[in-house]
Amino acid sequence: MTQHLGLIGRDISYSLSPRIHEFAARQLGINAAYHLHDLPTPGAVRNFLDVAWQNGFTGLNITQPWKKLLGDNPVNTLFRQEGKSWWSTASTDATGFFTGLDRIGCRQASIQRVIFLGNGAVVEAIRAGLDCPVDCLTRTPDADAENVHPWHPREFARLLAESRPGTLVVQATPAPLRGQKMTDFGEALRASGLSAGIWFVDLCYGKTSDILEAARSMGIPAQDGIPMLIEQARAAQEIWWGRSAPYEIIESACRG
Repeated sequence: MTQHLGLIGRDISYSLSPRIHEFAARQLGINAAYHLHDLPTPGAVRNFLDVAWQNGFTGLNITQPWKKLLGDNPVNTLFRQEGKSWWSTASTDATGFFTGLDRIGCRQASIQRVIFLGNGAVVEAIRAGLDCPVDCLTRTPDADAENVHPWHPREFARLLAESRPGTLVVQATPAPLRGQKMTDFGEALRASGLSAGIWFVDLCYGKTSDILEAARSMGIPAQDGIPMLIEQARAAQEIWWGRSAPYEIIESACRG
């Protein structure tokens, strides 16, 4: 019998999730089909979740803009739980993010400060696993929010100038996927002259920002969004199947 899974979101045609999960399922000897479900409204999402439950779906992933549709906290994974009459929820974003950081030599306990470009649901999930000062640059800053700053390269440059060893910079917006290279932010990073004691992650993949290119050219340990994508997917597989395919095998499918 085929297990049915999928990703719910909006404007998600770029997603590698079907490739990741179907490839992993084949490696594990599981017959599974994983499809994208591009849903435009909250009502459409809720209706689909009911239909998927009634039709025996094994599980689902949720991405933007629907990660907080089911509650105050962001979730990205739905699964069946014995004795439950509807979907149980979890977030594998933080687990995937911190596990993925190992690949650039960044350990969660070593992070002393984080600068986020963006302040969406994925940032909220990651922040829950941090025990250090955090600054966020956002296009819609809340005047009452602490350490939230206007979206501008000058603000980014100012925060970089205040950085300390153990600083992690995270590009957490979909801007590159919309054709915005964020060149001014890349120039701000280059102008900072930083290289030692700092890490950089661009959570986009396929299309990434000029900041990632700048970081790599400066010798800063840096990565795109593939490691987090794979690790959060593997964590979801553990929830659905009780096991997951090896990282290296999945990465070869993603980058091949």
